[in-house]
Amino acid sequence: MKVVIVGASGFVGRYLARELESAGHSTVKVDLPEVNLQNAGQVEALIESAKPDAVVNLAAISSVGASWKSPADTINVNVNGTLNLLEAIRKHAPQAKTLLIGSAEEYAIPEGRSPLKETDPLEASNPYGISKIAQENFAQLYRKKYGIKIVCTRSFNHTGVGQTTTFALPSFVKQVAAIDKSGKPGKILVGNLSAWRDFSDVEDVVHVYRMLLENENEFDIYNVGSGIANKIEDLLKNVILKLTPVQIDIVVDPEKVRPVETPYLCADNSRVKKYWKGTDIRTTLKKMYDHFRAESGTSQE
Repeated sequence: MKVVIVGASGFVGRYLARELESAGHSTVKVDLPEVNLQNAGQVEALIESAKPDAVVNLAAISSVGASWKSPADTINVNVNGTLNLLEAIRKHAPQAKTLLIGSAEEYAIPEGRSPLKETDPLEASNPYGISKIAQENFAQLYRKKYGIKIVCTRSFNHTGVGQTTTFALPSFVKQVAAIDKSGKPGKILVGNLSAWRDFSDVEDVVHVYRMLLENENEFDIYNVGSGIANKIEDLLKNVILKLTPVQIDIVVDPEKVRPVETPYLCADNSRVKKYWKGTDIRTTLKKMYDHFRAESGTSQE
């Protein structure tokens, strides 16, 4: 397949391009500012010239924290940008299979600690989740009205080497690696540690994305996650802090605490289980730590 990846230089985009290319597909890597999703003319020109077999939209404001700081920008990028892309596909590549990335943040805050199914109610508690529900609703509309082949994911938390430190786990790992490098006791700044999250390795996630694109029978909506929830505090204290013998104190930074925090998110991943590789999140965190440790060593020596 010839696959247009919008947002190809982002964290997930780089991994997805590698995953697709290693399987023999060709990719057209698209990023800002060369194509602004909010510029309908630029998006149309891209799809018309590329003539893709598949399109993946990874261009989004993908941080819940960032969405609280700028709700209007979140809607403009995540909803209006996707609409421009769907319109361009409708006009110039109606046979292309389209993969739109949604989020576990779309779900209503669950009662108790049961894995979420695709049939569970949606009621996002933050601007990011609301934007992804709107994206999904438009996807359903374009499926029914125009017959466009659209797959939507509700992707749970995923991480790995290269993820920005605006997200919790890479922030923790980078801070701990820097303190370890110094050899002196230190402190790390954290947000709310009480939440439980389903964390996956980004390589597992992009593998599922490729399989959903390749399989002609895969449409509709899919949870993408490991099916295992970890308390963020446990990952910090029992995994990340144990990567160093140096004494580190934990300090809660009010700036990092979100206005509304969903206490528990875990995927029922039965619909993608056959595609799931199952990398242990502890393995991923160690790989991230080694990367930050080597990076800090390179920059200081």
